[in-house]
Amino acid sequence: MKKKWKSMILAIVFVLAVTLGSASVSPAEARTVVPLEYDLSHVQYQIVDTDGKTYNYKTRAAYEIAEKKFKQKWAVQQEGIKAQASDYATESFQHSGFRGWKYTTPVGYYTNFNNSSYNDEVSSLKTARKSSGTRVCFHKNGGEPCKTFGPGLDIRYVGDGWNDQISYINVYR
Repeated sequence: MKKKWKSMILAIVFVLAVTLGSASVSPAEARTVVPLEYDLSHVQYQIVDTDGKTYNYKTRAAYEIAEKKFKQKWAVQQEGIKAQASDYATESFQHSGFRGWKYTTPVGYYTNFNNSSYNDEVSSLKTARKSSGTRVCFHKNGGEPCKTFGPGLDIRYVGDGWNDQISYINVYR
């Protein structure tokens, strides 16, 4: 009798291991890799959507109106996504490809790198999935130019015009 129970338990464990080990991530939970290999230094304001599509704005007013709409859209998209601890923060990296030091800015907070060793050193980002987007700017306290990235994006390289220029990061709730 003990052998049957043992065999049955082992069979159940095996089935669970195979089932859980091969579970796929739904498209809503996957991260989007955004290639920004081209120079965007001539663009004053920019929004990168969760599908990787980029939108450019000439004025701060137009940018802020569009940003508000995107934040609402992204907040709705986040409902029902199973979260991991790292999904509640945007990670900034010193080098492209997520290498070098890593600095974490939690959802609902901002980081002003001005007067620190991290200032003008960011080359890649992973934006928080459980957020309404992440704004990055050249100058302290959100001084322009600025970009807003959608939640759940992996930006392997911020682009030649933005590389080693970011001084401010705000992760929207």
